[in-house]
Amino acid sequence: MNIKEIEAKIVELKGKQSEIISKKKADRDAAALEAIRKELNELKAQATSAYAK
Repeated sequence: MNIKEIEAKIVELKGKQSEIISKKKADRDAAALEAIRKELNELKAQATSAYAK
């Protein structure tokens, strides 16, 4: 994945994350939120290594 694709995916995931967080806490899908957080962390690590090159 190149840096532009990584950045686009991060923006997409942040949008999904904000949709989930905007719901009342009792109505949130905790598993989906956790999956988004894990994927964001992985993408941020990839972006960091891509910028370091």
